[in-house]
Amino acid sequence: MKRFLLAAFLPALLLGSFLASCGSGHNPDIRVMTFNIRLSPREDFDGDNCWNNRREAVIRMIGESDPDLIGIQEGYIVQVNYMDDNLPGYGRYGVCRDDGLERGEANAIFWKKDRFDVIQCDTYWLSETPDTVSLGWDGACRRIVTWAQLHDKLSGRDVWFFNTHFDHVGKVAREEAGKLIMERMKALVPEGDVVFLTGDFNANWDNPILDPIRAELAECRETAPVTDGRNTFNDWGNKHVPDGEDIIDHIFYRGVTAERYDLLTGDYGVPYISDHWPVSGTFRFSK
Repeated sequence: MKRFLLAAFLPALLLGSFLASCGSGHNPDIRVMTFNIRLSPREDFDGDNCWNNRREAVIRMIGESDPDLIGIQEGYIVQVNYMDDNLPGYGRYGVCRDDGLERGEANAIFWKKDRFDVIQCDTYWLSETPDTVSLGWDGACRRIVTWAQLHDKLSGRDVWFFNTHFDHVGKVAREEAGKLIMERMKALVPEGDVVFLTGDFNANWDNPILDPIRAELAECRETAPVTDGRNTFNDWGNKHVPDGEDIIDHIFYRGVTAERYDLLTGDYGVPYISDHWPVSGTFRFSK
């Protein structure tokens, strides 16, 4: 198990002073992003859409949308390191799925350092042996869940952030992934804490493999009063299916209220910053 215990507790004096300044009724917004950045195993991968041509636009998009939490998928270590180097206001955690270190894709998570204190971070594999590097069931690839327990200094609440990428082939692996995530979540997260689960689920919003998650968590696109029904997978503009049939990137949540859901399709300097659109959810803490 690759666990990082970064801050077991907050200094009592500073915490007490901060909460007193916030007041008991403080209920700020929190912006959460999920974004499949498209892997880059070599410099010429994807031709004109290669990572080196997109990477500055990715940083520009994050700067303009200003998320508090970011969960990425398909990040090779060179991509994750580039984002880390160019997002100085964010902390980062994430190991790669093929060795638990730097080989293969990472579902890295980023958080605003001035807003969150990190309590713990960890990774597990979507498999029968989740605490070791492993291929699950009939999956085509190793798949992981990256998570962190964060203390939000604005709301005074603990926030649990989970980020994943489901297999695209294995029938059993896809069916079992959501079950394992929810089992682990129930074991980890105290009742009443705020939870976000982001990812590329390789499953349209109405796919039954998402039912174990839907039984416990709400989905931002479906519940936010301001929303968007367009597909999240764009395939560099090459795939043309009706809206609503390729919504595979999701933000699930509990313990907050969804205010808006946005598909970030703006002009950041290149035609496509990935073959998936970034997805942003804005939430409000309850009083």
